Amino acid sequence: MRWALPLLALAAAAPAADAPVAVQAPVFVDDFEGHAAGAPPGAPWKEETYRSGAVITVDGAQAWSGTRAMHVFTPRGAPYRRGYMAIHLGKPFPQLQHGMFGRAMVWLDAAPGTTPVHWTLLQGEGRSADDRYNSIYRLGLEEHGGTRFMANFETTPPVRTDCREPSVLTLPVRQWACVEWHFDVASNELEFWLDGRQVVHVRERARAANACRGDDLGGQWRAPPRLDSLYMGFERYGDTPGDQDLWIDDVALSEQRVGCPTSVRRK
Repeated sequence: MRWALPLLALAAAAPAADAPVAVQAPVFVDDFEGHAAGAPPGAPWKEETYRSGAVITVDGAQAWSGTRAMHVFTPRGAPYRRGYMAIHLGKPFPQLQHGMFGRAMVWLDAAPGTTPVHWTLLQGEGRSADDRYNSIYRLGLEEHGGTRFMANFETTPPVRTDCREPSVLTLPVRQWACVEWHFDVASNELEFWLDGRQVVHVRERARAANACRGDDLGGQWRAPPRLDSLYMGFERYGDTPGDQDLWIDDVALSEQRVGCPTSVRRK
């Protein structure tokens, strides 16, 4: 684990052609080499599986760089699994609470299944300005066996909003993929990329008129005044015919777009 990245090292990680080259080091990077194998990653990560049956450890079964990555295992046999590790941003990274860019290398061992399944890979979350609900910006997947990307905005009760903006892109299976994200509080904006290609971009509201189920905010994707937490892993809604294994490696958080490694390749 590394908490800063020298500027020279940025030569190994370049954004896609449509993104500016980073001029400052990411705020946080983690290749999981410094975490103990067989246990969840240590600080600043915090395990938040809530006894749902998901198991998160650092292991060497798959790794983008080095010999270790974070492994999220979500077994079949239950309608809900919360396979999340969290970074609560307030103390370690307050500069990211009003907006962040992120990048992670992701390996999905198999599609969740042919049954309708919906799951979340990552989300940014914070409390509303009036302290009534949480605003949640998500990168989710559904359809195509649970591999098709979508952006999702949801609120917690008593405010009920659940909005989606689908993408045509899908997460590849049994190969490494570079996933990037951008959350911006001031502009109510979220954006995602796959291997440098834009997955979806939402600013304030989805394009489709019927994008929301439960619409207490009138179609607005209203960001919180600050992002309190970032969650990554595999939160699954619905049972599946098989278990899921997901590996995450080379996580980077920044105030500017980080981009994918120049060595993005299929291992």
